[in-house]
Amino acid sequence: MLAPRTTLFNQGAHFRQFESAQNHGESRGMSALNASWISRKLARFWKLKAQKSALEKQVDHLRSFVSYQSSGGRPPFYSTDMSRLRITWVIPDFLPGAGGHMTIFRIASYLERAGHDVRFLIQNPSVHKSGADALDTINEHFQPFSGAVELFQGVTPDVEGDALIATDRFTCYPVRAMDRFIRKFYFVQDYEPSFYPVGSESLLTEATYHFDFDCLCAGDWLHKRMSEQFGRWSMSWPLAYDRAIYNMDSVPAPRHRKRIALYARYVTPRRAVELAFMALEILQSRNVDFEVDFFGWRLGKLNVKFPYRDLGILKAEELADLYREATVGVVFSATNHSLVNKEMMACGLPVIDLNLDTVRSIFPDDAMAFAEPTPEGIADQIQRLLQQPDERDRLRMGGLSYVKDLSWEKSARVVESAIQARVGQARERGRE
Repeated sequence: MLAPRTTLFNQGAHFRQFESAQNHGESRGMSALNASWISRKLARFWKLKAQKSALEKQVDHLRSFVSYQSSGGRPPFYSTDMSRLRITWVIPDFLPGAGGHMTIFRIASYLERAGHDVRFLIQNPSVHKSGADALDTINEHFQPFSGAVELFQGVTPDVEGDALIATDRFTCYPVRAMDRFIRKFYFVQDYEPSFYPVGSESLLTEATYHFDFDCLCAGDWLHKRMSEQFGRWSMSWPLAYDRAIYNMDSVPAPRHRKRIALYARYVTPRRAVELAFMALEILQSRNVDFEVDFFGWRLGKLNVKFPYRDLGILKAEELADLYREATVGVVFSATNHSLVNKEMMACGLPVIDLNLDTVRSIFPDDAMAFAEPTPEGIADQIQRLLQQPDERDRLRMGGLSYVKDLSWEKSARVVESAIQARVGQARERGRE
């Protein structure tokens, strides 16, 4: 279609004539009204010209996260106190309730209490206006923390230290450009290329696994993938749970005999909530007696025939009560496993997850029921557990046994030991 472009070109030619006339003083004979009209037209034209296309905006967005100049300089090999490492985390901005950030802040809070000098750098802030503002959010909604918090955008941060930790795909890019750290790490909580359709974002994400970072992986599935597929040095630490909240110590209300607690965060595709929803419809068609507590996201009014409660996002204490009262817990993750299932197990709730390697590599058969990732397969497992109390008891005991030794402090100690070991090795190589 050439007509629109020709029309715009002609408009531009006329406007350039008006602009030339103004520049040469020829507009002095024009009326004030005409001059005003010309000025408005010129302003509109140049505004339209300055506007970017959707493609250009997307390119600018990606560039703002991945284009960083090298900071230059050398790591401080000369002095490293292994009991007081200078550890910098680079994180995306965040809101209260962010699960991945909660895990980061749990580990960082322990490292600070253990005597290390810990700070956070927030990349391209979109929520917080200052480091002090972000620090308040961390302490109010996440974990105790007293270290420095700073924001950065568009430039490579000018800092140095012993350990530098990236925490997602985009934070890897400034971390790669920051040269004055003895060793760099990637705190890997999921396989992030799976979050995006195959294309620019998934390719930029997968590229980060080839950076020269040591990988601190949440579970053996990620550890194996980073080491075998990408050749990275990697280690595994277990996702844990808050033992003060998720436990069997509280005296619960009587456990229901037909209630399903279903993690329904459908806005996160990897939770595969649609499969669970179709499974519930199949159960209804089989005349299975059940009711559902949807949690994790507000669903609104549903046109379904089975009874349900739409609980939305709950506080941790409310979740624990829900888990102690339900009959069966259903939580899916099509990538790395969710810590929600461990929280359910700690409350004595039998759990159903998908029969995927990401899950089976973490949980033994006696701790969880594995459903084939189809509506029928999921419906079969839910029906089996609803109708077989002995099987629920077996999984309840297996789940409690599996999680009984997990704690965030133990996981943090494993991470701390790995950081100390790798920083120590890099320091010795740097001194050679």
